Amino acid sequence: MRPNLIHCSYHKCLTVYYRRVMDAVFNRCLPWSGGYQHYNSDLAAFERSFASHRVASVNNRVLDLDRLGDFRLTRFVRDPRDLVVSGYFYHRRGAEPWCTMKDPADKDWEFANGRIPDGLRSAGGSFAAYLKSLTEEDGLLTELEFRRPHFASMADWPVTHPAIRSFRYEETIGRELDVFRAIFDHYELSKLECRLGLFFAGRHSLARKQARDPHIRNPVSGQWRKHFTPRVNEAFNAEWAGLVARLGYPPD
Repeated sequence: MRPNLIHCSYHKCLTVYYRRVMDAVFNRCLPWSGGYQHYNSDLAAFERSFASHRVASVNNRVLDLDRLGDFRLTRFVRDPRDLVVSGYFYHRRGAEPWCTMKDPADKDWEFANGRIPDGLRSAGGSFAAYLKSLTEEDGLLTELEFRRPHFASMADWPVTHPAIRSFRYEETIGRELDVFRAIFDHYELSKLECRLGLFFAGRHSLARKQARDPHIRNPVSGQWRKHFTPRVNEAFNAEWAGLVARLGYPPD
């Protein structure tokens, strides 16, 4: 019996890239394999159905490993400070329909496991419009509020586990084929699955997509150093300095 193959990541951490590769391999080329399904942040739906697919992925959640049976799991992680910056600019321009939804309720953002910021609840309107009404400093603080459930889940993952391999965003950019080869080795995919996977990993790599893909703003790491003011840095460290250390990123 084959192990359950699972991937977990976070919003603005190569989720679209991973999805494009796996969708191409397991849904378009090898649909009889059981296919690939991405569940966004719908943990209940993931837990009901993940085992029926060849590969399944879920975002912004920590999983109960005891419920996964025999599994091989991969994770993409990124400096959470850069996630704040990347998310801020992405949401500010209304890059996805939910960012321009007026007066969102909690249920409207369940798919992303995001927290509706208190200021947005008071002001009303859309997330994108609200961010545009703020200074960059206040906008980053608002994005930090949105990200709280993501970072809380990130902190709850085990640091090491024999069935889990984690890959840093910063070490993946420019080495996409090496990383996907390691992912496929961890999954113990067949030779055909690996060949197809590496082909599509190259085809959809950020180096080829960045110039024409609006989903990609700036993949450079360490952007937080330019955009975090002392106030934003203090607010972030008050809650998440331990997470930065846990993930192995330098404090400054």
